[in-house]
Amino acid sequence: MDPIALRTDRLLLDQPTLDDIDAITETCRGPECERFLTTPWPYEREHARGFVADYVPDCWRTGGEATWAIRLDGRFAGVIGVMVPTSEVGFWLVRELRGRGIMPEAVRAVAEWAVSDTGLGLERLGWQCLPGNAASVAVARKSGFEFTGWEPAWHPTRDGAHPDSPSGRYVPLAAGPEAARAARESWQALDTADWG
Repeated sequence: MDPIALRTDRLLLDQPTLDDIDAITETCRGPECERFLTTPWPYEREHARGFVADYVPDCWRTGGEATWAIRLDGRFAGVIGVMVPTSEVGFWLVRELRGRGIMPEAVRAVAEWAVSDTGLGLERLGWQCLPGNAASVAVARKSGFEFTGWEPAWHPTRDGAHPDSPSGRYVPLAAGPEAARAARESWQALDTADWG
């Protein structure tokens, strides 16, 4: 699989480069990444270098994962990827750019590409986050995912556990307005009020 770039009204999604290593390192050392991601911990600069130089290109080559850097006005903003064998999306954003609608815009673009015949052609694209990750829930809801319930975590946490986690599936734009409305309403079943 050859890497491709995707564009939205505001964003360019392209390949992470060595110039992104410092931003990746800084973000992946943050408390949210420690709590909610399965990235190595403690996160070191060598991890970011290996991610950019080896992991991302190898995954594109083998077809195991499609991963992009998210760029806003040429500035590195985060990472988004689709794990092909499990048909799921994952993402994170640098702290100072959160709350601007960047991630839902990027997720929608990647999701539409992933389910299209000119992209990955996936029949289903899933999303999941660890309990407590209200920001990820908000992105999934705004990006067109339907809440499908609680499932054991698809990937083990650093201690090997699989805690029950909120899960969802992407509802493509082609499914129409009624499907989109049902997807939005499905989130009423998930109460994140006590997540802090």
